[in-house]
Amino acid sequence: MSPIWISSSKAAELLGISERQVRNKAQNFNYRYEDEGGRKVLKIDVRSLPKEASDKYVMETLPELGEVPATAEDIDIVVKSYDRANDRAKKNYDKWTLILMKCDGIVGTKELGRFVDNWNKRYPHMKTSVKSIYRQRNQVGECGKIALINHRETMKSTVKDVWFEDFKNVYMTANKVSVFSSWMIALGKAMDRGEVGDKSEFPSKSAFIRRLKSEFAPDVIYFAREGKKKFYDNKGYHLDRDYSDLQAGQVWVGDTRTWDVFVKVPGQEKPATCYITLFMDFKTYMPMGWCLHHDSPGTENTLRAIRNGIARYGLPEEIYVDNGREYRNKDFSGQSRGHQIVEDEQYTESLASRLGIKMHFAIVRNARAKIIERNFLIIKNGFDRMFNSFKGGTVVEKPEPLKGVLKSGNFPTWDEFESLAQEYMTNVFPGLPCLGEHHNGMTRAQLWNEEIAKRTPMRRVSKNTLSMLVSRTEKGRITHMGFHVAKLDSWYWGEWMPVWKGREVTFRYDPDDMRTAWCYDKDRKLIGECTLQSSVGAMVKDDDVVAKNQIAEGVARKRHEEKLLKEICPDMTKEQAEEYIAAMRTAVGPQDIFIPEGPTHLTRHDRDAEELKRDRKVGNADIYNIVDDIDEPESTDLWDELSMGNG
Repeated sequence: MSPIWISSSKAAELLGISERQVRNKAQNFNYRYEDEGGRKVLKIDVRSLPKEASDKYVMETLPELGEVPATAEDIDIVVKSYDRANDRAKKNYDKWTLILMKCDGIVGTKELGRFVDNWNKRYPHMKTSVKSIYRQRNQVGECGKIALINHRETMKSTVKDVWFEDFKNVYMTANKVSVFSSWMIALGKAMDRGEVGDKSEFPSKSAFIRRLKSEFAPDVIYFAREGKKKFYDNKGYHLDRDYSDLQAGQVWVGDTRTWDVFVKVPGQEKPATCYITLFMDFKTYMPMGWCLHHDSPGTENTLRAIRNGIARYGLPEEIYVDNGREYRNKDFSGQSRGHQIVEDEQYTESLASRLGIKMHFAIVRNARAKIIERNFLIIKNGFDRMFNSFKGGTVVEKPEPLKGVLKSGNFPTWDEFESLAQEYMTNVFPGLPCLGEHHNGMTRAQLWNEEIAKRTPMRRVSKNTLSMLVSRTEKGRITHMGFHVAKLDSWYWGEWMPVWKGREVTFRYDPDDMRTAWCYDKDRKLIGECTLQSSVGAMVKDDDVVAKNQIAEGVARKRHEEKLLKEICPDMTKEQAEEYIAAMRTAVGPQDIFIPEGPTHLTRHDRDAEELKRDRKVGNADIYNIVDDIDEPESTDLWDELSMGNG
């Protein structure tokens, strides 16, 4: 819709304020400056003014009309419907009210044709036709002037219910069948039932789409064709977070990502990928603690990352993570996978329990709920892409020169990459501008400094406690050889163990230094130290069974929404394919395809077949193999004739 430019004085008149106030508030409207007599004149788009002012301008500029013949019964309904109507319906009502009044009393196609020609020349933005005038007159005659507002609702679709049902059942599926194919199938079914003779008697594709959009909301159509994941990613229900009551450093959110960069790792011939386990402040997006590693994600790296954050900033009150094995285990959170999450019951030997940290787990398969995912994308674009060995997150992102770079070996080593990554996370990333709603243009470091000064200092822990944060635990019994850690294939022994043989203890060890470990009784009292007695075997990942977290209200709402949409948009069945193809075959009609007959191309196989046929007539096909001097009759075989001719 093109703008309508008016002077600032006219805008002031419509708004009921002074022209000076209009100039001061010009940035609130759509405005521009025009040259008039060598000076700049402010012009305001009347459509950008408040509704009352723009409506006032429209009423003032309407053409002069005679009395409006409206019955008393129409007035109330029309006024209320007009107030509730959208802009498009109002525009339709204004246009046709004016046209019908101007052509009132004009009858006959020729007279109306002359009126239409004059009208279209005078009002090119409101063009019409004789056919449209007749249609609108009929609508108003049947339904009253309310039809000019609710014209979409009062006009009946030319698509019959049974035809529309056939079209909808094909189109509203995740197979994303095209409009044309869906229409063809509906046409074929209608022809099979004898309802139409050919496509000239059938509504157009546009008619089907118009009815579909009038009966189904755009999001329902999107769910049916794009699927559940895309629907919940782009259009599904979500909650806006209120950060006003949240303090800086109170809640940390953690996750692990793969760097999209190949590096040289000592002891590995092939280029390797590496990882970062990161904990970030929920409110300011400030990185709290992280661990860079080139081995697979595990609890050890998670414990190191949070230890680094606690050593620098202090203890968080709550931690928000996903349901990965590195978080859902007895050493980190005390909540193992495969069991119902109980936030008030945490394993007494876990890091969360010892430090008094409350654990929260994201909804299963709902990673979009974590703000850290968006920050990982910023890190990827601002850091990963700086390396010549950037591999991209997908095949589409993979740079073309990457293969040559890896072949040449001219890409960073693990030590070089780790040094640059530490520098980026420490001194670069916190200083980047943040687009968070509550950041107001501030960087992560600026918002952190502002917010952390408003709260009491975060709790600290001693050096001894810090050294214990990365320790792991195992439960078992003291045997005649001491305590055995099966997954490490190691034995530990202490002088106090003989009197504890056969009893169950909790064994705690540090993965970074396994020479010394500690044992505790069932009351968590330290029994004594023990030392490593055998060489450590291959390190085995923690394979504790992991469970799903459920947030009752959110999951219930999501399931209810999914159930409703599934009822509206059922999945396609395998039997429907034959039905649809048959319908399309009917719609296309019989196909008389001309297939010309050409000359036969003879090959050696034809000659062999002819020879066998002749031998069968003689009675013994092998006689020619044992008799040498037999005069062959002159051949009449077409193959020989062709061969001799070619020779």
